[in-house]
Amino acid sequence: MKKILIFLLIGISNITISQTITEIDSVSNVMCDFLKNLEIKNDTLKINSLYENQLYPYLGKFEQSKTQKIGQQVYYRLQRNCIEFRNLLDRLEPPKEDTRRISEKPKPDITKKQLRKFKNQEEFYYFEVNGDTTRVTMKKGKWTDSFSNKTTSNLTYNWVNKTEFELVFLESNNESRSNFSVKGDKFIYQVLSKEDGYYQMTVNIPGQETFEKFKMYYE
Repeated sequence: MKKILIFLLIGISNITISQTITEIDSVSNVMCDFLKNLEIKNDTLKINSLYENQLYPYLGKFEQSKTQKIGQQVYYRLQRNCIEFRNLLDRLEPPKEDTRRISEKPKPDITKKQLRKFKNQEEFYYFEVNGDTTRVTMKKGKWTDSFSNKTTSNLTYNWVNKTEFELVFLESNNESRSNFSVKGDKFIYQVLSKEDGYYQMTVNIPGQETFEKFKMYYE
């Protein structure tokens, strides 16, 4: 996930808060609706308007010592819940990795033999939007992300058909992942094709009509 820091939040201590994820998601949905209806062409002015009119007034309800954690949660859940916000961030800071956001689910073009190789492969890696390498261990229904800063995420996976599997988030000590997802959040991955050195994949958040197309590398 992209990590554009909100300047208001820098330097404030990170502590546990009592806000429920339901409330955080509700706030992110209000912010998303505001963004959809915002008639500003310049993206920098657009994100500034979003923060000034929505985020900062919401954070102003809390003690200053709590605003960093709350702000982080709103920021990352807004990315998860709001396609318009993800598109805005991509325009402001284009991903270094070759990823595409598409509105139609693509059809896989992969043989049974190639799928068996994918399912027997236990070690993969992919690139974050900032260029960092994240390594994946996929074994016996467990998926582990190992990030460049030595943090990890733990998920489970279950094949739902020949080319698709469902990932279920469990826990993470990585800042972006732990704020982007909560326990039980689901993602649908599809294996599209096997290329030289990587598999072409898509990931979709259930209920959303966009698909992120990316590369899962193997050695």
